[in-house]
Amino acid sequence: MRVSRRGTRFETDDDDASVRCNRRMPNVRRSAALAAAAATMGLLTACGGESGRAPVREVSTPTVVQAAGAARVTDPARARYVQQVDSVCSRYNPRRERAVSDAAGATDVPHAVAAYDDNIGLAEAQLRGVEAITVPSTDRALIQHNVVDRLRERLALRRALRTDLQDSDAVSAERDRAHLDASLIALEAFARGYGFRVCGSR
Repeated sequence: MRVSRRGTRFETDDDDASVRCNRRMPNVRRSAALAAAAATMGLLTACGGESGRAPVREVSTPTVVQAAGAARVTDPARARYVQQVDSVCSRYNPRRERAVSDAAGATDVPHAVAAYDDNIGLAEAQLRGVEAITVPSTDRALIQHNVVDRLRERLALRRALRTDLQDSDAVSAERDRAHLDASLIALEAFARGYGFRVCGSR
């Protein structure tokens, strides 16, 4: 068999050689795509579930505005608000965790994307439930900035992660996960100081 190399192509007397080579190429591409998808799904397991955060790299933690001293944890209006919001989070958090678990256990990207879509839909419903609760008048600006705006930001990041997963884009997924992690740190810092026990933990 004569084989001569010209650049990156090969010429041969074997008529079946080019056929065998062309058959191998789709398998290589498919393997690369599946590897990228697996890497992305691994990233989303941590960030989507939000129960195990990876170190945040090159992402600064958002500024947190601490709760004002005018309203105390024992203040009736705040206590009522905390109880009502925590009730909403108690209702949605377990369902969202199950959706993320389904995404992590999916055998292919379409099923993982569908499960992640469920998580996003539940997070949207949770935000609507939180927004429907009357905020103590003295705390409206604080709650808007530290809770509502933060939850909206996290929804946008989840949607971006969903796209990363669909596109098997592990690089973008790692970046968006880092932003989601930083956002959770800020949300937790305010939630604990304000008096929430359930909301802000996920």
